Amino acid sequence: MAFAVGSHRGALDRDLPIGDQSETALQERLDALSLPFADEPFALADVSFHLGWTFHRAGPNTTDQPRRVMTIIYMDADMRLAEPTNENQRLDAETWCPGAGVGEVIDSPLNPVLYSGCALTASASRVE
Repeated sequence: MAFAVGSHRGALDRDLPIGDQSETALQERLDALSLPFADEPFALADVSFHLGWTFHRAGPNTTDQPRRVMTIIYMDADMRLAEPTNENQRLDAETWCPGAGVGEVIDSPLNPVLYSGCALTASASRVE
């Protein structure tokens, strides 16, 4: 994986859909900002913990084996779904936060609250 050093501080367009066009547009912006990339190879079972706002990418898979990835995003137990401001956010809310309404705590089948303060929530009791 490669990480654009300092990209988490802003100045990048966050409203682009993931794809070839956004990759080109973001690369042009990163070049204009002269942000260097930290590009390190990952071995089998390596893990990356990084701030989600950090621009990151993976190069092409040059093997005949599928690339397997697991993503875990940690959120505060009181995180509420914001009003989407563009189509990408609307699709993300629909896909990744099913059943959560705008302004509601994101406590859905895909994002159960596992721990809140000193007591487990109702969602956590559903996790098996």
